[in-house]
Amino acid sequence: MPQFAERVELARAYYDKFYSKTSNRLVFCGINPRQSGSGKTGLPFIDFNGINQLMSGKYKDVQERSAQFMLSIINKYEIGEFQNAVYMTNLSWYGFRRDGKNMNYYNLPRAIRDLFIESFIEEMKIVQPTAIVPLSGEVERKLKKLAADDQLDFPIAERLPHPFNCSFPTNVEKARERYHKCIEQHTGLQI
Repeated sequence: MPQFAERVELARAYYDKFYSKTSNRLVFCGINPRQSGSGKTGLPFIDFNGINQLMSGKYKDVQERSAQFMLSIINKYEIGEFQNAVYMTNLSWYGFRRDGKNMNYYNLPRAIRDLFIESFIEEMKIVQPTAIVPLSGEVERKLKKLAADDQLDFPIAERLPHPFNCSFPTNVEKARERYHKCIEQHTGLQI
């Protein structure tokens, strides 16, 4: 996704603002960026609407369903409070498209997939999560395999539904409750 690489400075500013302090954090883990949200911002589960709210940005108000759901979770806390307790990432930092559609990293050749997984493992060594929450069945399977193969030495928490699925009106309230309960259980953070 070409726009992703263009947002290095935005990503750096976001991480400097919210993740410069060392803290034990819960990790929410997805698959890889989608083309209309984090594929454009370079920030997992954050779209330009979220950047405008969290960092007083002046970007075109582009919204993506997964990012809007996550923003509704983040907004229940003070700005910075959520980020002190929760870190959001993906197994693959890069997003991919084929024929104009979002493609997941696990559809790429094995050698490339392995590079992304190695990078994820190194990222977790830096973050030192209290637990990793998979946000899809595919992520849950991969995290459990990494743990079983002694490549990942952090607790794997109960999977939560992917934010995209949570974003549908019939799912929003129940999904928010599950996310907040998970955050409260693993971090002690209260809404």
